Amino acid sequence: MVDASKYELFLNEIAALEKVAHNFVGKNQELLEVRKELEKKVSQLQSENETLIAKINELEKKVNSTEESITSVLSKKNLNVTERENLKNQIDELIEKIDYHIHSL
Repeated sequence: MVDASKYELFLNEIAALEKVAHNFVGKNQELLEVRKELEKKVSQLQSENETLIAKINELEKKVNSTEESITSVLSKKNLNVTERENLKNQIDELIEKIDYHIHSL
């Protein structure tokens, strides 16, 4: 009888270990699925990041190009004092006309 109870005890322990192993296998499968989803997301974000970096570089080139063209235009357009005064007067006249039209509305 002692052998039967030992045998039964071992069987119970084996059954308990099988349950634990089964639970670990289930958790492992869940974690593998989560890992696959996260790897997909990382890949997607890396691709999106590369696209955004390319857009940023393109915009920086445009900004630099615009700055260079503005600088070149300004350096070519060095106005003397008389021309500046004339331009200032024309701008003032345009502002007065705009103000007149705004107030008349």
